Amino acid sequence: MNSSIPNDFLELVSLNERAASFSRLRANSLRYHHWHQCLEILYIEEGYGIIAVNNQQYTMRPGRLFIFPPFKLHKIMVADGQNDRYQRTIIHVDNVVIAHYLKDFPRHQAQLIQLSHRQSQAAVYDIADLHHVIDAIFTKYNEILNFDSCSPENISCLLIQLLTFLPTQNANSEVLESTLSAKVMQWIEVNYREKFNLDTLSQHLGLSKSYVSRRFHKETGELINEYLLTRRIRLACELLRDSRFSVQDISSESGFSDTAYFISSFKRRIGKTPLQYRKGYK
Repeated sequence: MNSSIPNDFLELVSLNERAASFSRLRANSLRYHHWHQCLEILYIEEGYGIIAVNNQQYTMRPGRLFIFPPFKLHKIMVADGQNDRYQRTIIHVDNVVIAHYLKDFPRHQAQLIQLSHRQSQAAVYDIADLHHVIDAIFTKYNEILNFDSCSPENISCLLIQLLTFLPTQNANSEVLESTLSAKVMQWIEVNYREKFNLDTLSQHLGLSKSYVSRRFHKETGELINEYLLTRRIRLACELLRDSRFSVQDISSESGFSDTAYFISSFKRRIGKTPLQYRKGYK
């Protein structure tokens, strides 16, 4: 998270009473780790860069489709000089609602449920050879969905077509060579509940503290502490939604040693206090 923009919220999509949102966008991109409370489908039409997800990094290139389950922490990093060319289609879906609409299409319903499972990895598909088909479908649905505000019926039809075209195997094995930032994120995934100590992390990696900090910032554009805070708050959001734990217990479970600091950090990142956030999802 860019600390110079304190009002950026990590959970950016609020579908309200709609089942989905559909956008075709050019230029601009998020430059910090974030997540959504719903399923996200991202199709790259133009531009190159790196997408960090699953504590790994993947090449972002035209014809590549990414599917992020709800609450999957990810970051899009457009390559230098590519921002003006970066073009993509983004679909955010209330997967529970749409899965109900797919009950008469059991194979596609099972696909959607699997892709949306909280424990599922983000999926990556290479469909560049189908770009002319995908582009035609998205162009038409862009007209339809803007007209009817993304009705569940039309989103369901769109997803049936899209899921039909997906290869049987995704490209998750094609991760970039393990970068230092990926190793740091993997270490944090195991240790984020503990008090952070850069000495311990650096010793684990066999590198100096200054090199680890500098390299992580160069590869991701953010500080290690910022990523760690984001990771902790993401877990807190899940616990607030899906458990009856007290705010104090959630603070401790998420790796915060001080409840007051947890509450202030949560409000700064999410825009609501933990209790306000929980109340909004009841």
